[in-house]
Amino acid sequence: MNTTELPTTHWAERPIEEIETEICSLAGQIAAATARFLVLLAEFDARRGWAGWQLHSAAHWLSWKAGVSLHTAREQVRVANAVTVLPRIAQAFAEGRVSYSKVRALTRVATPHTEESLLRIALPSPAAHLDRLVRGLVRQTRTPDDTDTDRAGGRWFYDDDGYLVLMARFRPDDGARFLAALTRAECERTRTDDNEPDLTAPAPSNPVPAMVAMAETLCTAESPVVSPAADVLVHLGPDGTALDAPHAHLDDGAGLDSQTLETVLCTASVRLIRHGRLGPTIAWDRSRRRPSRTLLRQLLIRDRCCTVPGCGRTRFLHAHHVVYYSRGGPTDLDNLTLLCGEHHRALHDGQFTITADGNQHFTFADLDGRRIDYAPLLSGDVDDLSRRYHYVDPDAVTADWSGEPLDASFATDVLLRNWDLEKRRRDTDLATAA
Repeated sequence: MNTTELPTTHWAERPIEEIETEICSLAGQIAAATARFLVLLAEFDARRGWAGWQLHSAAHWLSWKAGVSLHTAREQVRVANAVTVLPRIAQAFAEGRVSYSKVRALTRVATPHTEESLLRIALPSPAAHLDRLVRGLVRQTRTPDDTDTDRAGGRWFYDDDGYLVLMARFRPDDGARFLAALTRAECERTRTDDNEPDLTAPAPSNPVPAMVAMAETLCTAESPVVSPAADVLVHLGPDGTALDAPHAHLDDGAGLDSQTLETVLCTASVRLIRHGRLGPTIAWDRSRRRPSRTLLRQLLIRDRCCTVPGCGRTRFLHAHHVVYYSRGGPTDLDNLTLLCGEHHRALHDGQFTITADGNQHFTFADLDGRRIDYAPLLSGDVDDLSRRYHYVDPDAVTADWSGEPLDASFATDVLLRNWDLEKRRRDTDLATAA
């Protein structure tokens, strides 16, 4: 719906009961619409609809096309794939009787054998209770086969004050190594003279200053961070130029066609060696194709990641000449953009185009000339949502909860005992049938 067509309803004039009913109705309709959204997403992921654009995953495509955060997109893809093998939960979800929050929690522990019992609990329970119950089940059902590596991980984000927040879980040995590094960094950071630091000091109670010291140490180290450290030698035959493919070959003898030559010239530090008719070297091209270190830093600060819409890769990036260097393109910020390796190869393979518009602005287009936007526009109609999911009752998603507290430990124990009994019955029935 266009913003100019939004209704001018005076909400303050409506009875509060009517507003409450519409909120609950929309909540159920949103749940049903989300169920359909996830069914389509699971099918899209299964058929790898995202792979044609050299993206990492369906989550990266969804983050680009649907405008959600990458973390949210990953979780939606996980839930979408999990629901495909949970038909009872999927049915209740499609009917608007369970919310996405409840389904997200259920898919962390539910199996085809346990989904029915979990759904019976989820329908009348508040989402907060279900989250607590699922956390307890995850802890109780963890087996010795679950490796520490599977449980190790971390995340980071910026809070509302702009501070960086880090959260991490280490394997025991990696944790000990990390604490040892923190202790050493803190000793070096607090040293006031040239004497040996106190290596008997404990790990710092506040690790942040030591972590900053560790980061500063790494940031001062000489290391290529934008494009691969490579030096490619290209030999040119008599009277050859950079575009004379029949006369060009790599130092190991492999011949280069014109398209491959352009790719090589663009992706690495290249030296052209020109040969006379009898073979000896007659010229050593010392011109610079790679940006200077300062220019690379400026480029990285400007672009941050692969600039192809929807990509976002931040490692192993190439500084690409939009107008190829071999065709006279300059090595400056108006003609350089960062591309990941996959998109760089796809560009040289002719799968899309980049146009330099001047003033460090670039336009991406597909093979049909259609512009590829960084943030595609979304559209929606809330009235269409109500019509499409009119079968959802106004209180379908509302939990039938009378306010009693949750005894998570008791509920977890009961569920686990019931599941164990059901498993034994199934095993007995299978043994009898055999």
